[in-house]
Amino acid sequence: MSQASLERVLCSPNLPTLPVVAMRVLELTAKPDASLREIAAVIENDPAIASKVIRTVNSSFYGLTRRCGSIQQALAFLGMQTVKALVLGFSLARSIDGGGDDEVSFDFLSYWRRSIYSAAAAREIALLHRRCDPDEAFMASLVQDLGMVALWRAYGDRYLQAIDLTKGDHRRLCAIEQRSFETDHAMVGGEMVARWRFPDEIVGAVRSHHRSFEADPHAAMLARTVELAGTAAAVLTQRSGETELSRFRRDGQDWFELRPAPLTLLLQRIADRADELSQAFGLDTGASPDVDAILDKAARIKREQQLAEPVIEGDACDVVEHGTLDVSAIPDARAFGGDLERTFIERGRRAGIGVLLIGIDRARQVQDAFGARAVEAAMTHTFSKVRECAPSSTRIYRFVGAELAVLVPETEIDDLCRLAESIRRTLATHPVPYEHASMRSFPATVSIGAAIYEPTSEISGGSGIATPDQLVSAAMFALAAGRRARNRVVVFRRELTA
Repeated sequence: MSQASLERVLCSPNLPTLPVVAMRVLELTAKPDASLREIAAVIENDPAIASKVIRTVNSSFYGLTRRCGSIQQALAFLGMQTVKALVLGFSLARSIDGGGDDEVSFDFLSYWRRSIYSAAAAREIALLHRRCDPDEAFMASLVQDLGMVALWRAYGDRYLQAIDLTKGDHRRLCAIEQRSFETDHAMVGGEMVARWRFPDEIVGAVRSHHRSFEADPHAAMLARTVELAGTAAAVLTQRSGETELSRFRRDGQDWFELRPAPLTLLLQRIADRADELSQAFGLDTGASPDVDAILDKAARIKREQQLAEPVIEGDACDVVEHGTLDVSAIPDARAFGGDLERTFIERGRRAGIGVLLIGIDRARQVQDAFGARAVEAAMTHTFSKVRECAPSSTRIYRFVGAELAVLVPETEIDDLCRLAESIRRTLATHPVPYEHASMRSFPATVSIGAAIYEPTSEISGGSGIATPDQLVSAAMFALAAGRRARNRVVVFRRELTA
């Protein structure tokens, strides 16, 4: 790679720029003491972006059980990383357009189609393997091909000719760019997001999204996730989808120990999420792919050519402490929302309904100290201990990030508090089973937010909890308060919302 060639592209006067609101959000979120209220105020200064963020967080893409009415609520419900990713995505979508400058223009439909499908795939894959932050994966995938726009702005038709040489195979693009321009879109894009002060992990992932084996250790899991997401996008958007499908299954197993069957089933979900995302961004990404037809064609080619599926090295990734639990089978936040609504309808008039939100304390530090799968091990361990402590009617769900939701129907506040404290104490005294270096376990604690709906109007009126959404929101406020102290159970009271 030529540094001079890279600088020539980066000095182009037509280079895409990041709007002021996005730059300010990046600056604020980089501070450890950033105030959610201050971040919300910056976003709300741009009404167009703020309204798109609100509309997207209320869409089925995130599956919230309660509608958000403000940016501050979105930050509280989904977290700073999610909202930041949306703000940056909307900002880029607004600043990058076709421009109509040339008679033969850049193919922005294909560009956004790959970007949107990759972003949707990266988030779903990260949620499945839990080795990197889903929102960082989303953001890195959304901007991974930004260097293509920069190269087109710098070289015009000459760059369009380089794209034509790929014959629709995006995987060939970097090699052709290196021959033609002594740099490639991955390096250009990585340098652009670095100068925009994106987090180091995202910079590393963008630079190596076609060569994740070259990524620095701190960005390796994110880079692999982005590269695998790009393969998923190729399965769904390129003519050679059946060839990419085999690569998708193989790399998913080799990199993340994900079995081919769950990965294949994930493709329809990725296509659906990409459609939702395209609508939220107001972008034309073409017709939705026929996933069944892609899979049928791949199966037919495999039969005709007698191709073998990737070899499966056992099912270790699906077996936990006692060999009984498939972690991916735990119901998710959507199932939790649906069950909670039904519980209110069926039992809400005669009994209390309790919710516990259980969060792994210092999840990022746990991952840094004990490896990428440590948080997953802690979540699995927590699930098994909750199941031991809780009554049989209790239901457990994956919530957001390193959190579990526990639905306790027909309970009272004293019983709910005893259950929460029993879970907290049990987890504090039982290390997480985990093979790491010379260790066979590591200590981990949880914080728990507890909230209860009471059918008696005098009590429910005093707590302010009268609906499923209010119950979930109350538990979230309580968990946030507990996490500030760590290893603590906090029961919701109205003062927490202040």
